[in-house]
Amino acid sequence: MARSATTLAGPADQRTRILDTALHLMAGGGVHAMSMRQLAAACGLNVATLYHYFPSKADLLAGVVASRHYPDRLPEEAPVDPGLAARERLASLLRWVWGEMAVEEDMWRLLLGESLRGDPAALESAALLTATFEGALEGWLRSLVPELRGDPVAAARVVRGLIYGFFVEHLPIPGEERTRRLARRAEEIADVLLLG
Repeated sequence: MARSATTLAGPADQRTRILDTALHLMAGGGVHAMSMRQLAAACGLNVATLYHYFPSKADLLAGVVASRHYPDRLPEEAPVDPGLAARERLASLLRWVWGEMAVEEDMWRLLLGESLRGDPAALESAALLTATFEGALEGWLRSLVPELRGDPVAAARVVRGLIYGFFVEHLPIPGEERTRRLARRAEEIADVLLLG
């Protein structure tokens, strides 16, 4: 008798499947709205198996965020052509960052929703991710857009705020239209920050 893919999946595969499913469910309605029974059903598992991997929803949320390995995924150098004019380098950087953020839309929805609800684990995760991203952004701006005036740390903080703000503002807009609108915002930001 053939065994199902779920039966053949090892513990690491099963844990990954639980985390991916949990992210999707949590992003849709929040951690509070997702029950462990609902998650178990969506994964085709019993609830006891979930509690074996994650003793609580707080552990599950921490596992979901940690499983994405965001600090390890930020490249040393952003894939932007350094030969472009300064405004186009900045606009290209912004478009690339927003494209990468769109790939992780469920995580953005989850962290935003849970942070607004005041969930301590979400607030801690969001703060860590923000600090990590801001450090990477500072390096990218220093190397790609040295024409930005002022303190590079402050510039990274301002640009990070613009990146987050415009992304959240455009989050409800469907994919291609969001991409087009954010591309226009990238041009506007570059024009404003790099005025002669």
